[in-house]
Amino acid sequence: MKYPHMFSGFEINGMRLKNRIVMAPMGTFSENRNGSPNEKQIEYYRARAKGGVGMVLLEGQYTTNKTDPWIDYVTIAGTDQQMQGWALLAEACHAEGAKICLQLSCGLGRNAFPFSEDSMVSASEVPSFYMPDKLCRALTIDEVHDIVEHYRIAARNAIRAEADAVEIHAHAGYMIDQFITPAWNKRTDEYGGSFENRMRLVTEIYEAIRGEVGPNYPVLIRMAATHDFPGGRTLEESIEIVKYLEKLGIDAFDIDLGCYERKQWIVPSIYAGDACMVDYAAKIKEVVNVPVLSAGTFTPETAEQALADGKCDIVMFGRQLIADPDMPNKLLEDQEEEVRPCLYCNQICVGRLYENRVISCAINAQAVFEKDYPIVKTQNPKKVAVIGGGPGGLEAARVAALQGHEVTLYEKSDKLGGQIYAASKPVFKNRLAKFIQWQQLQVEKLGVNVCLNHEITAESPELARADRIIVAIGAVPVTPAIPGIDGEKVVGVMDAHLDPSLIKGNKIVVCGGGASGCDCALELAMEGKEVTIIEMMDELAPGMILDNRNPLMFKLEDYKVEGLTGTKITKIDGGSVYAQDKDGKELVISADTIITAFGMKPLKETAYAIADKYAPITAVIGDCTKIGQVGETVRGGFFAAWSIH
Repeated sequence: MKYPHMFSGFEINGMRLKNRIVMAPMGTFSENRNGSPNEKQIEYYRARAKGGVGMVLLEGQYTTNKTDPWIDYVTIAGTDQQMQGWALLAEACHAEGAKICLQLSCGLGRNAFPFSEDSMVSASEVPSFYMPDKLCRALTIDEVHDIVEHYRIAARNAIRAEADAVEIHAHAGYMIDQFITPAWNKRTDEYGGSFENRMRLVTEIYEAIRGEVGPNYPVLIRMAATHDFPGGRTLEESIEIVKYLEKLGIDAFDIDLGCYERKQWIVPSIYAGDACMVDYAAKIKEVVNVPVLSAGTFTPETAEQALADGKCDIVMFGRQLIADPDMPNKLLEDQEEEVRPCLYCNQICVGRLYENRVISCAINAQAVFEKDYPIVKTQNPKKVAVIGGGPGGLEAARVAALQGHEVTLYEKSDKLGGQIYAASKPVFKNRLAKFIQWQQLQVEKLGVNVCLNHEITAESPELARADRIIVAIGAVPVTPAIPGIDGEKVVGVMDAHLDPSLIKGNKIVVCGGGASGCDCALELAMEGKEVTIIEMMDELAPGMILDNRNPLMFKLEDYKVEGLTGTKITKIDGGSVYAQDKDGKELVISADTIITAFGMKPLKETAYAIADKYAPITAVIGDCTKIGQVGETVRGGFFAAWSIH
């Protein structure tokens, strides 16, 4: 067996796990309006349990709705109805052979989503994270006591619901962490000041839980090994805390990193690298004698190595299990090439949280919608022509073939992958390459007829033979009318990725500071180049969500990439870029190589010429309609094919 450590059994205070793979807790926003689980949520967790994890750690279950204004909808908190919902989730997971752990939360406090105009609450009067001009209201002593009492009720209900374990949600600078940490706890009563006082809330919560569940029931806690910002908790302070909590009786530590101040660890991005938190978990494991769980961008290989090296006792996969719930079983059955690799793009799983929407996945449209979009073999197979071999076209071909249609995919170049083939070249974006490889394997196994070097237009006779047409021809780079943009030292960003020999010298100027330009700049800076980005907008990569933009900006800073924002390029002359800043000052930046990254424009004309000619049977998806991210393209491909019945 390739992964003997991952597939060995393990025990936490009498709870026996069939393997050491745990699904990490991640919010889905898929519950009913009152907070109870609905069919979507139950089937989502059932699918991950069926996929082979040893334990499902549920997304945060609110013990009370009297803290954060935005969770006032959870009207079932602390009631029998909440217990009954937990019982449905527990039974669904147990039926598929997995244990279930409830992560119990009393709210996000100062980190709460600004979905309400009401005042945020916290341990003290500290600024709200999302609205720093507004101070939170400090919880009263009675409110603190009420939180403790609701944890007692939750523990009682967890036992009644046959949950196998509970976890205290105390990480990421959320409510309990706000009491523990001096940066946010300015109280002068018994819940503030000294170490003992700051630990009082979590101590009382633990004692309330233990009083209900008894000594032989697993009680875990999730906390950050370090907050990763000046004034936040250090590793040394965390070690003091875990020693205290172990003595108190905590059965296992779920260790991660960070908080919201430098928001790059809550949902680590591609820039974090593989197994990005495990070394911190290892530091905690060195000082405690109870199990340590670790999450954070594991691959199967790095997870197995972490267990083999004794850095942690249990590995946790989060977004990877959203992308592919069957990953554990595929690894167990030596089908590793079948695992759909998470991109860590955060586009749909995290991006939708900011929109107060039910999440899904950029590359798995069935995530949280398992029963809504089943793949069913058709009784009426059709000839499907897919035009374009990028990620959207490949997904359309895969899904159409899975449903039993006869699929032909046409790609005008000599390779599949589209823009992703070039975009995947930076070392930190190798997951894109793995995803394209996975897509190629799927269409090959499904017998899709792939025609490379085959350009299709509205006049192509091949289309007349198709029953359905899916157009996914993508986009081409924007080339603005800048004098000298066709100069000898100028290279397009896609060409720069595909042919590193085009990059001459050490001094590089990247024209365009969107995501693509920034990624290219980072890649070259990591190779030791001296890189400057010129961007007309007032900030770099303005369209990225915070969880991706922050770590990218930190990396650019680490590698000393200079960003000239609010700066318009006026001309390129040989090895010089002429520009004008926001104050009208003329700038001249010299370079050995100049890379253009001005974005993309849709190939609408060709796409809609086909659609107009074959209107009733044609779907147009992806960048050829509107420039978007990979998730929009892949999901568009899924639905275009899924809707062919």
